[in-house]
Amino acid sequence: MKRIRTILCILLLSSLLVLPATATDTSRPIPIPEPSPGELPVDRILIDDAVKQATPYYIMLVGTDDERENLLGYIDRSPRSAEEKEAMKESLREIWRKYPVKHETEATADGSVTRIAFDPVVGPNPTLTDEENARLAEITRAMAEAYSITPTGTPVTWHDLSIWLIKTDGQGNEVWNRTYRAGDAADVASVLRTDDGGYLIAANTQFRDALLIRTDADGNEVWRKTYGGPDWDSALDMVETDDGNYVVAGGAGWTPEEGTGGTWVFKIAPDGREIWSRTFSVKGEYLVFSTVDLTGDGGFILGGKRTTGRTETDNAWLVRVDRGGLEEWSRFVGGNGSGMVDDIVWTPIDDGYLAAVRNPREAGSSGAVPLRLIKTDQSGEVVCTRTFDDADGGTRTVVLEVPGGGAVGYLVACGAVLPGSDLPRARLAKISGGGGTVWTQVPDTPGGVFQVTSAVASPGVYAITGTVYAGGPHDGWLVLVDHTGNVTSTHQFGGDATDTISALAATADGGYVLAGTTRSFGENGRASPPARAPGFGALAAIVACSIKLLRRGVRRG
Repeated sequence: MKRIRTILCILLLSSLLVLPATATDTSRPIPIPEPSPGELPVDRILIDDAVKQATPYYIMLVGTDDERENLLGYIDRSPRSAEEKEAMKESLREIWRKYPVKHETEATADGSVTRIAFDPVVGPNPTLTDEENARLAEITRAMAEAYSITPTGTPVTWHDLSIWLIKTDGQGNEVWNRTYRAGDAADVASVLRTDDGGYLIAANTQFRDALLIRTDADGNEVWRKTYGGPDWDSALDMVETDDGNYVVAGGAGWTPEEGTGGTWVFKIAPDGREIWSRTFSVKGEYLVFSTVDLTGDGGFILGGKRTTGRTETDNAWLVRVDRGGLEEWSRFVGGNGSGMVDDIVWTPIDDGYLAAVRNPREAGSSGAVPLRLIKTDQSGEVVCTRTFDDADGGTRTVVLEVPGGGAVGYLVACGAVLPGSDLPRARLAKISGGGGTVWTQVPDTPGGVFQVTSAVASPGVYAITGTVYAGGPHDGWLVLVDHTGNVTSTHQFGGDATDTISALAATADGGYVLAGTTRSFGENGRASPPARAPGFGALAAIVACSIKLLRRGVRRG
C-alpha cells in the first residue's frame, strides 16, 4: 500500500494544479496493428471514469481515511478564521458522505492494482453540483494557503494563476516578464520565437481547450485563441513550419461513451486562423501525441503513445504525416509496453529520426527507469537503440540537434537517479551523429527535486529549464552550461507562491524566453526581479506527501 499511496500523492499534485485535459470529434481512424498483450501494471491506482467525470476535483474524493485526515489537517493550517475552517471541513466531510468511494486491490504476480470507483449507493452517473465544485475549489485554495505564511507570520501575496513569459539576456539575467490571464488552472506546453520577433505560447485552459497566445517582441499580448471541441482537448508540443505557419500536436482527450482518446494535430496561420485540423482515434484505445518535429520535405514526425484498453499497456508510437496532416505511416517502437515517446527529432544526415522513449510504469522503489534512445530510418524502422539505465521515471527527456548539423550530434537532457542520492538530478549527454556517447554530465543544479522541462542549444552553450520542488516555494530555473556540459550559471525565477517554468526558446539577440505559470505575480508581471520570500508548495500534493514521495510519481501525459 505504500507504493499505492505514493502514486495517489502524485495524482493529487497533477490534478489539483492542472485539471483533466479535453477532445475533438475523430475524423478517421489510423490503422494500427494490435500489439501483443502486456502485463498488468505494478502497484498502480486506476480511478474509474465515472469518478473523473463527476467533478474536476475528483482527486479530493478518492483518498483513504488517513489521506483524508491529512487534507483536513491542512485546512487547519490555513490562515482562515476558526469558524471558516470548521465550515470547510464539515463541507468536505459532507461531500465524502454523499459521494463515497470503494477501493478494491487485486494482487498480481509482481505487485497489485487498486481500482477506485464510486460506491453503488451513489447511484448511476453522479455529478457534483456547481455549488459543491465551488466549495471544493475554495477548500483547495485554503489548503494551499497553509504554505502562504512567512516565518515572521506575514501573509504572502496570492494571485490567480497566470501564464508567465520571461525574457533574459544571453547570460540568463531577466530583462522583463509578462503575465497573461489563465483562470484557476492552466499549463504551458511550448513557446516559439516568431518571425517578427514576438513569441507564440501554446498552453491549455482550465476548461481543457488548447490556448495559443501571440505576443509582440516586448511580450505584449497581440491575440489569444482557443481551439478544441466539446470534449477534452490539449496541446502538448508545437513547431514552426517551412511556410511560416505553426503546427500544434496533442491529445483529443477521452470520450467515455466510446472508450476512446484520440490524437490531434492542427495547423494555424500567424494570425491564429486554423488552416487544417486532423484528429485520429482507435475505438477503446487512448492515443496522444506528445511531440512533433518538422521533416526535410515539409511534413511532420509525431511521437506519443497508444494505451491499450484491455491491458492498460503503453506503447511508444511514431506517426509520419505529410504537410497537409495526412498520415503516411505509423509504427510502434521499442517493443510491447515500451511506454511513450518523450521527444523526437528529424536527423537530416540520413533523413531518419531519433526518439527518446521512457516508461514511468517501469519505475522501481528508487524511481529509476531505462531511457531508450531509438534511432530509426526514414520509414520508422528501428536501426539501433541506446539505453541509459538510471533515468528518472518522473522527468521528461528532451532531445535536440546541436548547432552544426546531424553529423555533429545531439544533446539529450533528462533526469537521473544516482546511487547514494536521495533526489533525482538532471543529466546531459552529448551523442555523436553515429550514435556514440561523446560525454555525459550531471550538472550542478539547484537542490530539491529538479525536473527538466525544456532545453535549447546555441553555438557553444546549452540551456535547460526546470522547476524545483523543495518543500517550500516552487520556482522555475534556467541553467546554462558550456559545450562540455559544465555549468556556467544558474538563475532562479519566482516569488512567494508556486511558479513553474515548462518551456524555453532562444531569442534573436542571443538570449532566452521562458514560459510557464505563476501565482506570485498578477496580470501585469513585473519590470525587475523582486526580493525573495518564503512561500507555499503545490496545493494538496505537498500537503499530503513529502518531497521524497514526489520523486516516485509519473509525469502527466
